[in-house]
Amino acid sequence: MTRTPFLFAVVSLALLATEIPAGAAVRLDRAERAAIRHINAFRAAHGRPPVHPARSLNRSAEAHSADMARRNFFAHTSSDGTPFDVRIRRYIGRGAVGETLAWHTRKRRIARVIVRMWINSPPHRAILLEGNFSRVGLARRHGMWTADFASRR
Repeated sequence: MTRTPFLFAVVSLALLATEIPAGAAVRLDRAERAAIRHINAFRAAHGRPPVHPARSLNRSAEAHSADMARRNFFAHTSSDGTPFDVRIRRYIGRGAVGETLAWHTRKRRIARVIVRMWINSPPHRAILLEGNFSRVGLARRHGMWTADFASRR
């Protein structure tokens, strides 16, 4: 008796699970929600309004984190060469956009660690503090975090 077909089916299902349909709702997990709270606390401390989770941006962030995990790379540009701003606008249309990425595999207090990494990086800090941003989408896959930001429209 061979187990190869079963293993192939499990691997196939795992690969299919990384595809995000355009209309699918992506739910934030506890760490992702905590990261948004940390981002908003940082923004408030600097006189900026909060950012609010947006399903379209969650889908954008999830697709990018899944792409990075599936194809084993870490960059703002997608694996097919699409710039991050073009990719994000596929989900939200027009408006100002920004993106922060992080890679860390820590389990405890990971949201705090990730946001602290962004705060300590001048280009990422500028995105966190951008006053025009009012929406955010956040996703992590295998330690790779993507936060996509956008203005109202």
